[in-house]
Amino acid sequence: MLQGMEMIFENRGRMMTSLKKNAYESLSKEFAQEYGHYFSEMRDYVEQAEDKKSAAEEIGGRVMQAVLESCGNKRGVLDSRTRSEVSLFMVYYVFPAILKQGETGTVIADGVLAACRKGLKNRGLRYVDYDTVYNGFNDKLFGLF
Repeated sequence: MLQGMEMIFENRGRMMTSLKKNAYESLSKEFAQEYGHYFSEMRDYVEQAEDKKSAAEEIGGRVMQAVLESCGNKRGVLDSRTRSEVSLFMVYYVFPAILKQGETGTVIADGVLAACRKGLKNRGLRYVDYDTVYNGFNDKLFGLF
């Protein structure tokens, strides 16, 4: 299940720098095109499962395993800066992509969120949809930028 998912987190540095409204829009479209099949696979897995909550928790465990494999040091441990970066990346890209999967997306997001709160040591982590993130950007700051 979700083989090669570690690739999602390899470009996080490039995708998180200089985020503005237009850049976020294009980067999120690029993210969806490149990695959307992982989120469709998540949806299909949960829809076929009898116990949807445990299937979503299993997916959350697999996502955290991918984070540790891709972002962890030699011992598979995340330093505090990397945990913060991954938390933001999850909120900006991964959770919105999960929530685009329809009604099942919320179940999956709950399972992934529980695993991320534990693995990233961030109890305050929450998920939001694409529109909330996109509308959170200002078009211009004081009319200058």
